[in-house]
Amino acid sequence: MHQSDSEQLRARAYAIWEREGCPSGRDQEHWDLAVKEMAGQAAPSLDQGAWRTPQEEGPRRKVEKPISPRAA
Repeated sequence: MHQSDSEQLRARAYAIWEREGCPSGRDQEHWDLAVKEMAGQAAPSLDQGAWRTPQEEGPRRKVEKPISPRAA
C-alpha cells in the first residue's frame, strides 16, 4: 500500500526534525523544507554532504584485516 502525499510529507518533515536533533519551535521550518524537498526544489544541507547514489560513490573497497603473526 502506498502512502498518500500528505503522509509522505509528514514523514519527511519528521525525518528532518530527527536529523537536526529534535529541536523544539522549528515545526514550520521543517515542514517548509519537507515541502521543498518533495517538490525537488531544495539542495541538500551543507552539513549533511551531497546526496549520492551508490553508483556515484563507486564500488566500496573491501578492507582486509592484517594478518598477525602467530604466537610461538
